[in-house]
Amino acid sequence: MGILTLFLIVTLSYAIMRAAPGKPFETEKNPSPEVLEELHRKYDFTFGQYLGGLLLRGDLRYSYSHRDKTVNEILAEALPISMQLGLMAMALAMLGGLASGLISALFRGTWIESLVMVFALIGIAVPNFVVGTAMQLLFASTLHWTKISGWPEPGTLVLPVAALSLTYLAYISRIARGSFLENLNKDYVRTARAKGLSEFRIYWKHLIRNSIQPVINYLAPATAAALTGTLVIERIFNIPGMGRYFIESVFQRDYPLALGVILVYSCFLLALNFLADIVQSLIDPRVELN
Repeated sequence: MGILTLFLIVTLSYAIMRAAPGKPFETEKNPSPEVLEELHRKYDFTFGQYLGGLLLRGDLRYSYSHRDKTVNEILAEALPISMQLGLMAMALAMLGGLASGLISALFRGTWIESLVMVFALIGIAVPNFVVGTAMQLLFASTLHWTKISGWPEPGTLVLPVAALSLTYLAYISRIARGSFLENLNKDYVRTARAKGLSEFRIYWKHLIRNSIQPVINYLAPATAAALTGTLVIERIFNIPGMGRYFIESVFQRDYPLALGVILVYSCFLLALNFLADIVQSLIDPRVELN
């Protein structure tokens, strides 16, 4: 099913880009018909040629807008940067979301729960490009605690990681809170208390393990999105990740580069969904893999 899904994604993406207005080499400065014909001969391709090169050699072809580089070379440079940014953001979102979700569930009906939920709603409602710009204005321009943008100096990582993680942290917090509340009154929690187990052991060994499954389901697509880069955050903080190249490929009708980015994202999404199923079966023996 994963192979079939990838084939459909590549097919539809190719068809949509070909049907979009504009042509790849219209940005050239008044090219002669001979030059234009040579460009099409050298760089253009049919769907069959693209699919054949991809399956036989893993060849994503040459980029239209970066003609001295193949798409494989561009992605090899950009993907590790986006993955580094995404992994740090998701680690922060996972830890912060689970902690805030558990705290709001334990202090249900108090001002602490209200405060946590207000922050979660803000994180969901406010776009990350607004958060990123506000962070630049406050911490870089006003307080001068860090640089506005750049990569890969350590001091420049804090703001983009925080801005990227906020939305995921907010969603994880709300999902975790609902799951914790559902499991707090289950029989196994009352039985553990009756046996005299400490609250820490109950929460760590039983409650978190049985409540984390909805979070894992959300983490699969969220991590895929974060690992392949968030377009606006990378643009705001001038990070040379996949987001920048994807935007360039769309505006410049760079079909090979756009297809390459879409293919990488799709592979991550399918692989992480598969991994989420395996992790669920390991955490909860009641989940069976057929």
